[in-house]
Amino acid sequence: MKTAEKYLLLITKPSRFFASILLEQKVGWALFFLFILSSLFCLTRAALDGALGLPSTAKTLGQFVIAVTTVAWGYCALYALVAFPLGKKLGGKGTIRRLFLVAAYSLLPAILFAAPPTALMGLIWSFCLAVVGLRMAHGFPLARAITLQSIMVALTAMLAGVSTFGLMKAMQKHYPAEKLVHQSAPQALLSPFEGESFQLSDLKGKSVVVLDFWATWCSPCRSSLPTLAELAREYKDKNVVVLAVSNDDDWHTAKSYLEAAKVDLVGIKGTPELNRDFMVEALPETVIVDKNGNVAWAHVGVPLNEKEVLRAELDRCLSQSR
Repeated sequence: MKTAEKYLLLITKPSRFFASILLEQKVGWALFFLFILSSLFCLTRAALDGALGLPSTAKTLGQFVIAVTTVAWGYCALYALVAFPLGKKLGGKGTIRRLFLVAAYSLLPAILFAAPPTALMGLIWSFCLAVVGLRMAHGFPLARAITLQSIMVALTAMLAGVSTFGLMKAMQKHYPAEKLVHQSAPQALLSPFEGESFQLSDLKGKSVVVLDFWATWCSPCRSSLPTLAELAREYKDKNVVVLAVSNDDDWHTAKSYLEAAKVDLVGIKGTPELNRDFMVEALPETVIVDKNGNVAWAHVGVPLNEKEVLRAELDRCLSQSR
């Protein structure tokens, strides 16, 4: 059966499709399929969201495709490993390969996750296809296939969440930006998207400064910006300045994003020198500089209860400067 015919069957007759791919057990094609699926997902996000989603540059779009593909491969591998002990008893040799294929090809509806209104539909469709795949892979009755699929999805999601959280906690301890805390802030030149450049030291004795290093291709960065904008409004009359330092290749992309998303923050053109001085190795990175010109707080990633954490740090800096 030709490849095009098989993929058509995935939509029209999923049971026949799963039968063909499970018998052939071509993992290479599954990996390639996930790459194509990830590319379509990213392009759909870009088309739907415009400036609010992804930048238009090929380099950053390529980075996003690679990231999504890696996550998809990892999810399928984790799914297969979770299901392997049970499947081995029921399915014999080749179980982990068959389960990987079930996960890979049932992710086709993940393209619907590109738009929030259709995400639930994509989840239901993926679940149903995986149930069909389990029936074809192991000959399970429908009720057993649904039960096992529910258990495996729940376990996979739990392990993925725990692993991600643990990895983030472990990595946070090694980010060099934390070495800046209690040190004098670097003598940095800041160039706004609009207006004249100024030295960070010009704000010493006048304002508490929040520097947020971000990029439009960074999803956690985008989710964090509205909170920073809200805090900027809340602390505007308390001499707190929030600066959004863009790490996009083209700062015009970042400027367009802030305008389209209606995020009222002062945009700053990022430079290699700024990243070096503030030890930026991952995004987002947030640094708070107190009125004395010292780094009071530095954090990589988006903290839990972000608004409360930042508000507490800003209040602490303001109370110390009275």
